[in-house]
Amino acid sequence: MQRKCRYEPLSAQPWILALCQVRFSAVRRMERYIPGIQDAFRRTGFPIERAGKVRQITFGPGATAPVEMVERQRWEYRNRKETWSVLVTEDSVILQTTAYTRFEEFVDRLRFAVNTVLTGSEHDGFGVIHRVGLRYVDVVRPSAGKSFRSYLRRGLHGVPDEVFQPGRHLLHVESRGETVVGGDPATMIVRIVQNDQGHSLPPDLTAAAPKYSRSAGPGELLTLIDMDHYVEGTFDPDPEWVVARACELHDHIVETFHEHVVTREAIEEWK
Repeated sequence: MQRKCRYEPLSAQPWILALCQVRFSAVRRMERYIPGIQDAFRRTGFPIERAGKVRQITFGPGATAPVEMVERQRWEYRNRKETWSVLVTEDSVILQTTAYTRFEEFVDRLRFAVNTVLTGSEHDGFGVIHRVGLRYVDVVRPSAGKSFRSYLRRGLHGVPDEVFQPGRHLLHVESRGETVVGGDPATMIVRIVQNDQGHSLPPDLTAAAPKYSRSAGPGELLTLIDMDHYVEGTFDPDPEWVVARACELHDHIVETFHEHVVTREAIEEWK
């Protein structure tokens, strides 16, 4: 694997969470295979197991109320520091971390996680992959005397603050569009969302996230940069194919982040 994007080490990393979801055709009796899968994770640095049912809520287009609510079994495996985790369900495996350093380390663990679940459930021979998605969440916390606008490109600033009452302006900007990954159509979503409630993660990621720092002060304005890039279809259950797609998703996210989301001033400060 060789990245096709820049690499600029940042000593003051703005990231808070990185995750990759691989969704595949359902294994309705996944619990049969879990003992072997659990043992593989235990032997490779993920000894903490948490199993239980989670509630999945589905909203229809334009719906303000859930159209479907079901309970699903989920198994979770964490490292000793609980900063890395793997989530397994009957139709997906998710690798996530709040201790991200290099993509190369992340993708090596992704390869192992996907291979462990697919081979451990015999799905490498009987299933298909439907989705590979990579998501990064960064938090902008301006230094003294600066505004969040110093860190974001002009098109992401929203309307001027004076339109609203002092301290009552919260930004929510979203861009969504089609890309190409591995010759297949893909989708990338870039969200800029603010809150003053101390939430360092989007609501849909908070409950299952690994351990992370919650150091926001009372009333502090946090600006979340949430970038989600994914490809969907019907693909062979090949872990190396997953890794190749994850690399392409990553490279496009990184270049977009540097060229179109954050300013050069922000990068220089985070260095």
